[in-house]
Amino acid sequence: MLFNLIDEKWIPVKRRDGTQEKIAPWQITEAFTDNPVVSLNSVRADFNGALAQFLIGLVQTIAAPSGEDEWENSFASPPAPQMLRAKLMTIRHAFELGGDGPRFMQDLEKLDVKPKGIFSLLIDAPGDNAIDKNADHFVKRDAVTCLCPSCCATALFTAQTNAPAGGVGYRTSLRGGGPLTTLVLGDGDHDTLWHLIWLNVLGEDTFLRTCANPRMTAEAAKFPWLGKTRTSEKDTGLRTMPDDVHPAQMFWGMPRRINLDLADLDPGVCELCGDTAKAVVRTYREKNYGTNYEGSWLHPLSPYSQNKDGIHLPAHAQPGGMHFRHWLGLVQEDIVNKRQPVLVVHEFRENGRQDGTEQFRLWAFGYDMDNMKARCWYESFMPLLYVSPRFRQDYEDCVASLVMAANEIASNTRRAVKKAWFRRPGDVKGTDTISSIDSMFWHDTEGAFYQTLGELGACLDANNDSLGIRTAWHRTLCSEALRIFDGSTLDGPIADADPKRIVTARRELQQYNHGKKVKMILGLPINKMAEVRKKKSKPQNRTIL
Repeated sequence: MLFNLIDEKWIPVKRRDGTQEKIAPWQITEAFTDNPVVSLNSVRADFNGALAQFLIGLVQTIAAPSGEDEWENSFASPPAPQMLRAKLMTIRHAFELGGDGPRFMQDLEKLDVKPKGIFSLLIDAPGDNAIDKNADHFVKRDAVTCLCPSCCATALFTAQTNAPAGGVGYRTSLRGGGPLTTLVLGDGDHDTLWHLIWLNVLGEDTFLRTCANPRMTAEAAKFPWLGKTRTSEKDTGLRTMPDDVHPAQMFWGMPRRINLDLADLDPGVCELCGDTAKAVVRTYREKNYGTNYEGSWLHPLSPYSQNKDGIHLPAHAQPGGMHFRHWLGLVQEDIVNKRQPVLVVHEFRENGRQDGTEQFRLWAFGYDMDNMKARCWYESFMPLLYVSPRFRQDYEDCVASLVMAANEIASNTRRAVKKAWFRRPGDVKGTDTISSIDSMFWHDTEGAFYQTLGELGACLDANNDSLGIRTAWHRTLCSEALRIFDGSTLDGPIADADPKRIVTARRELQQYNHGKKVKMILGLPINKMAEVRKKKSKPQNRTIL
């Protein structure tokens, strides 16, 4: 099967007027003035996230701006399709899905192993262990038996970009299994697919200095499928460190050794998107001990933390999804936990690309993985509010206190509900019911948080004190905590209901939420007499002689 990912129209999109079609990568700026492409339009959310990274990676690799002036000019007036096509033709040979030579995201060697059904290429497909134990209850085996070339290419890229743990020698992606990705989005006149791509492309010099080794200029250092795989067998294999490859490989990492079975294909209907194709793919082959990415990788689209050795640890989606509790580390720096937003957010702010006339957003998405099991796909959107450099530091310090106070009260609410529900709350580990308390708290306070951010910006812009705003936020958190507690304890396990335990837990909830620690976080006045009375009211340990 011959199918080149630069030439073919394979990327599903939607235009401004609602038209749905498939385009080649170089057509992302086609009809930009009259009817631009505004969004990706795949049948799966994880495919849309992968395709966004595919297109960003293409532009970053072959058309990165030389400076801020070029970035600004292309943001307003993107390059014509034929100009993009000319640049993409320089790497066309690296994007053959089939054929006799190197094949996109596939091992250069022929893998002589047993074929798998193409459905297993999807991250949420049940693994071999689940199938052997008949545990594929919710996502059935072989739910999809054939894929069109478009869906197959997207599934392949998605699998390599998000590769989770898969057993002995099955390596995770360059950012670990199921990495969290965050992208900057535009609104209003800047809500097109081109703007999404360009907002997340770094200047050429910045990108080359970010991570990895720009001196590794061989094509296989950028696109690893063009050369022999750096296999990672236990005793004789290689580790692939940032210094071993070109920075572009951060977008084109290939941890899995895969061959699609593309010979003697028959026409058919894709069981994922429903399109009729001249050839559908039914099987592939996979072998362990592919590229083992280790070391301190700093991908420009993933937030990260640093461990004590200074190693960058990319963030991953966690149960419960993304809420404003993740504001620190996604939108602004989390100094306490040493978590940093993605580099593209940093560049977006430092280069003054937001002046307050338009609203920009952050799109965060990724799989919550339990080793090789995909528990859930999460995605969320957060506003990127404009803040004047004149008071940005004060603003971010205050926002950090708002989030930390919310974290403190959310945790206390969960503890209080456990105390009310259970005789021995310390023995109760995480349960879906208890976890729902957290989710409810963050969901129900999110609107108030964003409203508070707007009020805080206006307050600081006018050089006013923010005490009133911090006090109002504290009231909101305390009120929501009490509402959730009351609602949850009324619906708690009837057999274990103990009115005295509930009353005690409620009183302790209020005392803590209005206590010294939360108020110190928010910088609120502390009633010293109340603290003295609180200490005196505690039972004293007395020694009887």
